[in-house]
Amino acid sequence: MSSTLSEDCKSENAWLETLLRKVAQENTVSRIIKVSKESIGVKGDNFSSCISRISLELLLHSGRKTKKTLIVKSPIDVTIPMPVFKLEAKIYDVILSEFNALMNEFQDPNDSFWCEMIGYQPYYTIVLEDLKAKNFLVANRRNFMDMNHTLLVLNTLGRLHGMSYVLLQRGLLNQNDLGVDLLSPDCPYAPRILEGGFHQLGSVIEECWPSEWKDIGEKFIKLSKVAMEKLKNIMDYPKDTFLVMNHGDCWTCNMMFKYSPYEESRPISVKFFDWPFANINSYILDILHFIHMCMRPDIRRQNLDTLYREYQKSLAKTLEFYGMPGVAPTLEQVYAEAKRAEYFAMFFSAVLMPASTSDVTESFYVDKVFTSCQAKECFNPEPFKSKKFMKFIEADIKQWLEEGFL
Repeated sequence: MSSTLSEDCKSENAWLETLLRKVAQENTVSRIIKVSKESIGVKGDNFSSCISRISLELLLHSGRKTKKTLIVKSPIDVTIPMPVFKLEAKIYDVILSEFNALMNEFQDPNDSFWCEMIGYQPYYTIVLEDLKAKNFLVANRRNFMDMNHTLLVLNTLGRLHGMSYVLLQRGLLNQNDLGVDLLSPDCPYAPRILEGGFHQLGSVIEECWPSEWKDIGEKFIKLSKVAMEKLKNIMDYPKDTFLVMNHGDCWTCNMMFKYSPYEESRPISVKFFDWPFANINSYILDILHFIHMCMRPDIRRQNLDTLYREYQKSLAKTLEFYGMPGVAPTLEQVYAEAKRAEYFAMFFSAVLMPASTSDVTESFYVDKVFTSCQAKECFNPEPFKSKKFMKFIEADIKQWLEEGFL
């Protein structure tokens, strides 16, 4: 009887293998019938890449015709040194594959949180799946993220950080696999970005804000001269810091959301893309980057406890699911780490938040970072003059003064 059952199993397995091969073969591409290309990049939404959508009409081996769209990413100017393209291709090709393998190993039922790469041409072109074809949309950067969007992003960052911690402990991910944060002392552009941002902000406050703010403008200009040293102390994290893989550029235009079919404003899934600044560092960097750059400041201040709790809960839950319970930082430790990195948060609130949410088309001139012009000229002064920015940042500035950060 057992011999008969064994033979039956082998027969069924063979039939399933044949069926799967047949389906896979029928859905492979025989040839491209038609192709068209359109630029979809918007100035101000992407600072270093040209983004295009390729629309294809395909003939499959089954004989059926189908349509497919792809996203093609390439540098704006190939003469500008951008080694990050090589790193981003590696992240899609190798590192995110490890995340996928981990999800398969544990049969994680959640959606992946990254966009799939179709392929790349070393090292100037990356071809990605078109998330818009799956009903994902980019939120409007000019509108601040609401609580529903923010909580979903923080929940997903908890998953990213938790899974990366597991891979780090297994030796499947290490510091040498990734690059550095855009504001790290090891990034050659960081000093100009930090100095330029604080200096331009201070100059605008001195010259354009009401006279009672003049002293504050001077303080930001003074801060611009020592900002790199202060950030260096944050990046040189204590030995007991909980280290994870950070996305490194976690803002509105580097993520896409899918929405509920019955409540169109409620996001139900988010996927991250643009990974060239992914790095190993404290988990707090992605959190502060996102909530201080993309949330309306008054809503962030009112809901800080809720935000940190959601992140910490997701991180702990993810680690427990993947067999590492009890290692996540506590909520109290999250607060302490955020306080340690306050200057990092200040830069995103004071400089990059107005730049990223401004109605101005170009708020940051990436090409000037590579020139010898004054650092503050890398930033358009107009976003710092807006009444919207002045209204929302006032309470933050007063808090920084009270706590001695300015």
